Amino acid sequence: MTPEARLSEVLARVERPLLREYSVKAIGDELRDGRFLVSFPRGALGPGPSRGLRAMLADLGAPAEGVARLDPLQSRAASLHFGYEPEADGPVLKCYLEFADGDRPEPGLAFLALKWRGDGAYALSEYRDAGPLDAPALAATITSALPEGPVREALLTLAAIPAPQPLTLLEVTEPGNPRRSLDLNLTPLRASLAEHAETLARLLGRASVPLLEREAQRPLGHVAAGTARDGRPFATLYYGAHRVRGSL
Repeated sequence: MTPEARLSEVLARVERPLLREYSVKAIGDELRDGRFLVSFPRGALGPGPSRGLRAMLADLGAPAEGVARLDPLQSRAASLHFGYEPEADGPVLKCYLEFADGDRPEPGLAFLALKWRGDGAYALSEYRDAGPLDAPALAATITSALPEGPVREALLTLAAIPAPQPLTLLEVTEPGNPRRSLDLNLTPLRASLAEHAETLARLLGRASVPLLEREAQRPLGHVAAGTARDGRPFATLYYGAHRVRGSL
């Protein structure tokens, strides 16, 4: 059974509805499609959610050392997210703990994610809330974190779009490797990909134009950019969030 099929099988245990969101990542000369996240409240695991999450991670082959890093904090998670990402070295599976504003294990720690491959290699990602930022502070954070170029300019353009509520920015690191990135939540814009296609093409590169045209009417979610764990620059688009009431 493929890792993607195994993930679908494991998620069949979770109470519906789920929220599924697609993503695409530009890194080097590659445009990695076929990625997705599945999200749900921790309570959707039913009675004994801690035991249920441990069983799911075991069935997905998550490394015991990485699970041990998540386990002490999982009871504080308000929501859970599982992800799938195809990569040249083998598919990556992901499990994120999301903490509510009033119950974070450390100041600013919004998400803690375990990401692993079938060969046992894993990383632990920390997503920290940069706090409430007005427009100048948001632009300054992006400018200081990303190198000059089209990716930074695209992120600045998206961050400057008027929104009904302030946009939130997460700073992402992985202790022990060069991963450093920003994640900008654009959900408050309630926009489609078509409305910002030109800027998104600058973010992801011209190779993304066919995908952006194909998915034009899907809702815009969030964008990320920075340095990957292998040291290469990357940019990611998350889009198309929708409810799933049956099988994935």
